[in-house]
Amino acid sequence: MYPWDKVEPVKDSTLRMIKECVNRGFEVSYLTKNDISIAKGKVLGKCKKLITKDTEDCVDFYHSMQFESSIKDFTEFDMVFMRADPPIDPLLLNMLELIEDKVFFVNKISGLRKANNKIYAASFDDGQETIVPQTLITKDIDLIRSFVEENNFDKFIVKPLDGMGGKGVILFERNNMGNLSSICDFYINHTGASQPIICQNYIEGAEKGDVRAMVVNGEPIGAIMRVPAAGDHRSNISAGGSAIKHEMSEYELELCRKIGKKLNEDGIYFCGVDLINGKMVELNVVSPGGIVPHNEVNNNKEMQVQVIDMLLEKYKEFRA
Repeated sequence: MYPWDKVEPVKDSTLRMIKECVNRGFEVSYLTKNDISIAKGKVLGKCKKLITKDTEDCVDFYHSMQFESSIKDFTEFDMVFMRADPPIDPLLLNMLELIEDKVFFVNKISGLRKANNKIYAASFDDGQETIVPQTLITKDIDLIRSFVEENNFDKFIVKPLDGMGGKGVILFERNNMGNLSSICDFYINHTGASQPIICQNYIEGAEKGDVRAMVVNGEPIGAIMRVPAAGDHRSNISAGGSAIKHEMSEYELELCRKIGKKLNEDGIYFCGVDLINGKMVELNVVSPGGIVPHNEVNNNKEMQVQVIDMLLEKYKEFRA
């Protein structure tokens, strides 16, 4: 996961799941990607075992934490949660994939390799906007212009392929594309090596917010509506958006189950699915958040309890 000092205890989803595991009597350790090595054919981790204080308060739980360091063989663990901000280091995936048949990963390493970028979400595009808005992934700026014109988009979104938290999302109107080339050129070439970018039809209603649905083992278990801050088109909470209660419609439930079936087959057992007006606009497979705002708007219902319950059921299947 990300370093312990980067955890924001008031709103961190990972911390809630850690505390839930501790409450159940599990031994929990954490480490970062820099703590993983291979020696004598074994994947090893410089692990920090959590020495916890008995407290109900999650913030106090975080601040009172102590650690006991040791080197451990990864196969000694029953379950490993992959909790890091995207994109994932491909070298890390290479190392962990060596043992994915021996350790239960959330999410499965081969699944993360396939699904940890926005290309995976675009694979659901059937050209009819049944599941996702029409999407183009390209390095060709002229192709973006043609895509917008041919499909008669009034508005469209351009965003980087490896963005997260709403960062870098630009809304364009078809009749005002004067700076399209300069922005696309920056996104494509800002790393020094050209990178594809995403162009996507704008879904009407996006200005009112999006739905973050939590999907575990292919089944939607709850959702919030994320509302943009005044003057912003991004509804991500990390970008200043706020959460309100949302009851999923039957259509949204069935859409999430249809997407979830594919996710589950690919080993993506825990995922955040973002919906706007009945369309999936993004999948969050690496480190899905939203547990804290979901709990807050649902009278402190503890979603992490259900998440861990369901993942333990999947673990039993893995071990069978």
